[in-house]
Amino acid sequence: MRRDEQALLASERNEERKVLEHLDELANEKAQAIMDFSKPGERALSSNELWFQRQFISAIDTDIQRGNNNLNDVRTRIAGTEARLVEKHRDVKIMETYIGKLKEADFKERLGIEQNELDDVATMQFSRVRINQGGRS
Repeated sequence: MRRDEQALLASERNEERKVLEHLDELANEKAQAIMDFSKPGERALSSNELWFQRQFISAIDTDIQRGNNNLNDVRTRIAGTEARLVEKHRDVKIMETYIGKLKEADFKERLGIEQNELDDVATMQFSRVRINQGGRS
């Protein structure tokens, strides 16, 4: 489950990188379009040509806005995935701590049982020695 979230996060990060690259390309395209629009040409441009150049710049602005919205969506998904990963990591740590405490309790219980068995053996041997010493006197 945690690996699935990690894979999803990697995919979302990759998508974010692609969107940022696309936005960078659009910014460069817009800058070039503005330079072309504002530089004086060797020939006079008709009002239709100016209008089309301006529409081209507006279309790029629209694409940039869509790209920014897409970037915001991707970053929102990334934040959600990161939050889920943190929660899963926290759950794993809680379970590891719980399992560690169970192991420790089991170890102490086994150690106590072993100690009781050793005490019983020692008591039986001590009793045999006492009985054997009592029989010789």
